[in-house]
Amino acid sequence: MDEEKRKRLIVFTSQSFKQKGIRAVRMDAIARDLNVSKRPIYEVYKTKENLINVCLSFYTDRIRNLFSIIGYNSTDTLSHLLGTSEAFVANLYKGEDAFWNDITGYYPYVYATIQGIWYEELERRMSACRAEGFVMYNLDVRAFLDTFTSVLYSARMAQCTSDMLTNSALFMLRGTVTVKGINAMNSL
Repeated sequence: MDEEKRKRLIVFTSQSFKQKGIRAVRMDAIARDLNVSKRPIYEVYKTKENLINVCLSFYTDRIRNLFSIIGYNSTDTLSHLLGTSEAFVANLYKGEDAFWNDITGYYPYVYATIQGIWYEELERRMSACRAEGFVMYNLDVRAFLDTFTSVLYSARMAQCTSDMLTNSALFMLRGTVTVKGINAMNSL
């Protein structure tokens, strides 16, 4: 299987996972929908688990690129944090309920990897804002982010709209900022 076909397979499979859930996507259906034989897919990836891992690696690379773009487009550390939190919320809506239910119930390492990537970046952004005086100096960043990410995930699974979650994230972040941070937020 050449590189172009591999990329097409990974993009298609990743999208299928997000739309239908991992358990609902079968290797033979992937082959049929891509109009290829199952044999080369199994020759390259051996198992569905290996294919999941490659898709997860692809996702990780894409998200790290997204973090770079957010940083490039940010004017300061606070706008970088706000951009990252908006992207986190948007990411929650890129997968359907079946996907999120599958990774929390049947593929916890996938969920942990996805959450870990976002958590680490949000922690970097919050810590940078704290160092610059935008966020309260005594804020327990990890405790805040544990609540922040779990509340937003739970609200997503409770069918709250994306706008509601974006506003909720902003509201929670506003609760952590200093006067300097409030002034900076008001000027954005």
